[in-house]
Amino acid sequence: MELKLAVLLLASVTTLLHISTAIPNTQVVNCCTQVANKMNPRILKIAKGFEIQRDHICAIKAVIVHTLKRALCLNPSNKHVQKWMKKNPGKQVHSRR
Repeated sequence: MELKLAVLLLASVTTLLHISTAIPNTQVVNCCTQVANKMNPRILKIAKGFEIQRDHICAIKAVIVHTLKRALCLNPSNKHVQKWMKKNPGKQVHSRR
């Protein structure tokens, strides 16, 4: 009886291990849900970097500007943002978005 229980337990554990490896790893993706259409251009002077959010993973397009304290979701059509990105291509952080 103990041998049957041990075999059953071993078979159950093996099955669970196979199932758990078949489940894909999921990633949590943080997305901007809205963008600021108006902004103070001085914010770009303190920006440490930026990344471009595309709408194939997240619902909207955005430029995420990182400062020391926070990240701001800006409208990629904003002329100040476009000009700043062209002047600062080295600050672009390549992201998963």
